[in-house]
Amino acid sequence: MKSSQMLEIEQALHAIRLILADRKGDGESAPSFDLTDLNKLLPAGKIPARNVEEDRFASQERAAIRLCLTSTATLLDVVRFLVTEPATRSSNDRAQHLSKLVGDIRNGGRYAYHAALMLLGQDTRLALPSNTLQQTQPAPEIS
Repeated sequence: MKSSQMLEIEQALHAIRLILADRKGDGESAPSFDLTDLNKLLPAGKIPARNVEEDRFASQERAAIRLCLTSTATLLDVVRFLVTEPATRSSNDRAQHLSKLVGDIRNGGRYAYHAALMLLGQDTRLALPSNTLQQTQPAPEIS
């Protein structure tokens, strides 16, 4: 790969990490309220269901953006590693690195899949990588 292309990959990865840092908290969902709680807050029992629904969808969109950016950063990190690391490694060392890379690629795909399910309003509990809890974190650098 040309050095200019490698520089572009590094710049893209850096830009994504900056965006993720700036959007910290977007992975958290907006607070949800039980309808009875809303009845207590509003006169005459009028519930602005549309506003609640809009807030929920906006929260899902923000979380999906964060997940897509995390997926992209994870996969770009894999590309960066593959391009910069020499192919001449011992077979044991190569197998260990390939195992980590395959896991990172799988996780990158899961982040994107989780975002898609979230936007569709489907169950997302099983979509994220097993080591991810409630919030997604930027992909760690592969060394």
